[in-house]
Amino acid sequence: MHPLSFRIPVDISPALHPLITAFFEDALQIRGVAVETVNAELLYIFRFFRCFGSNASCEKLMRSVSPESISVFLAEYAAGHSCGSVRWMQVSLRSFLRFAYRSSLLDRDLSALVPRWKIRRLGSVPRSLPDECIARLRSGIDRSTAEGMRDSAMICLLATYGVRGVQIRHLRLDGIDWRNDRIHFPAAKGGRPVEQHLIAEAGNLLSEYVRCARPESEYPEVFLTLRAPFAPLPNATYLSSTIKRHIKRLGLVLPAGVSHGTHGFRHA
Repeated sequence: MHPLSFRIPVDISPALHPLITAFFEDALQIRGVAVETVNAELLYIFRFFRCFGSNASCEKLMRSVSPESISVFLAEYAAGHSCGSVRWMQVSLRSFLRFAYRSSLLDRDLSALVPRWKIRRLGSVPRSLPDECIARLRSGIDRSTAEGMRDSAMICLLATYGVRGVQIRHLRLDGIDWRNDRIHFPAAKGGRPVEQHLIAEAGNLLSEYVRCARPESEYPEVFLTLRAPFAPLPNATYLSSTIKRHIKRLGLVLPAGVSHGTHGFRHA
């Protein structure tokens, strides 16, 4: 199994663990999706299991899955969850049902019974961090500490280049071309790597962090955790929580609906 694996909740029967592992490996090898995406899908599949019998065997759980039971489940889920959660459940459940059919766990493909979340073209406007909030974040962090030097550099990169949080977390030391003033971000979500001019502010903040605050480590990633054992930033939640912490420290009040994490910079 991939080393960046998930933790199966304790309320999910061990009898279902082989099924979960098979879905995980199928997603990576057959569907070719990122580990982070599979982990996100599993959060919703676990909710599906809990409704259909998280303590049951794989065979018993599959026997309870039918067009009728799926329709009832989705209707009840939609009534008690946000639009974003419903959309994720629909996407995750379709993936699982297709997998179950390909693996002969179901005798027919029931994924078509799960409706697709429809988004009208130009029906919504991305909610971005206001310019004044970004300016406060870029100038208001105390860089006298290792935490401040690291976080200032990360926020500068997010605000300048509009890359995804995962590209910040996976940025490598050899991705910074100091001699030619270039920075190379790895690909994300099936896209292409991003190469951009390394602006002076970003270069200065990166240099300050690498020279003065980054712990000695064999890891190639630029940004590391703050306490031993030092390691690359573990997940999206870690980075988003870092940004939220600075928003709170600076007393910034964001408009309703604006992301307090990395997406707010990307939309801006």
